[in-house]
Amino acid sequence: MCKQPAPEKCFMKSHEEKNLKKWFKEYVRQFAGQNGNLPPMLQLKLDHSRRVADTAAGIGRDLGFSEGDVRSARMLGLFHDIGRFSQFTDHQTFRDELSFNHGRRGAHIMEKCPALAVCSAKDRRRIIAGICHHNRANLPKELEPDILEFVKLARDADKLDIFFVLYNSWENGDVLKSPDIMLRVKLDGPVNPLALEEIKRKQTVSIGNVKSLADIFLLQLSWVYDLNFRPSYQRLISRKVIDNIAAALPATAEIKEQISIAKKHAKKLSSKINI
Repeated sequence: MCKQPAPEKCFMKSHEEKNLKKWFKEYVRQFAGQNGNLPPMLQLKLDHSRRVADTAAGIGRDLGFSEGDVRSARMLGLFHDIGRFSQFTDHQTFRDELSFNHGRRGAHIMEKCPALAVCSAKDRRRIIAGICHHNRANLPKELEPDILEFVKLARDADKLDIFFVLYNSWENGDVLKSPDIMLRVKLDGPVNPLALEEIKRKQTVSIGNVKSLADIFLLQLSWVYDLNFRPSYQRLISRKVIDNIAAALPATAEIKEQISIAKKHAKKLSSKINI
């Protein structure tokens, strides 16, 4: 269970954000090799974290957040995967079931972060809870509305960048050099009928049903039904995410139908005021 400090009405200041960025840079540096460079998979995570930070801030701004709350959203995005660095260093994998829950590990790391300790209790709650829960299949019901909003924002920003990372890796052939990007599934395996049945019910594809590269992209297609904000859907459409997923999936009649349904869903929610 991730600890959460008591609530407090306050908003992140610019100097607090600056100190958090500095601390993050110093934390990540310890995982670099003797040449000063991160291993490729950790550099991938660092780049991902920076893009998620920008996306989280952008979504927050589109939602009408104050500048202080936009800073909080940006820092949550930056730190959301901080547990990944020790995970890959210690276990050479990004698979939680083979190592540890990277969300909970990240929350524990940030509970001890001196740069976060001097921020308001509200910002600490948002960031720690956001990290702790960003990778959960189901969110706990007891989260307070303000905390829940930030958790959902982190999840959306994370998914939006994972769409980019996986498609880019597939298109460039990086999956052959770095199979951990795709969780070491079979690259040439067929679609799992159980995964296809889940997406037909507009459910998130279960990790247990992901057996092949095709299933990875089917899982991503199912995320179209698991975004939380109108600006998230607008980014999904402007980035042509569903078209990219379609390009990576087998062009069967069943999958084409699911692509069409997902596009209609995204278009509808991209214009809906309240989701």
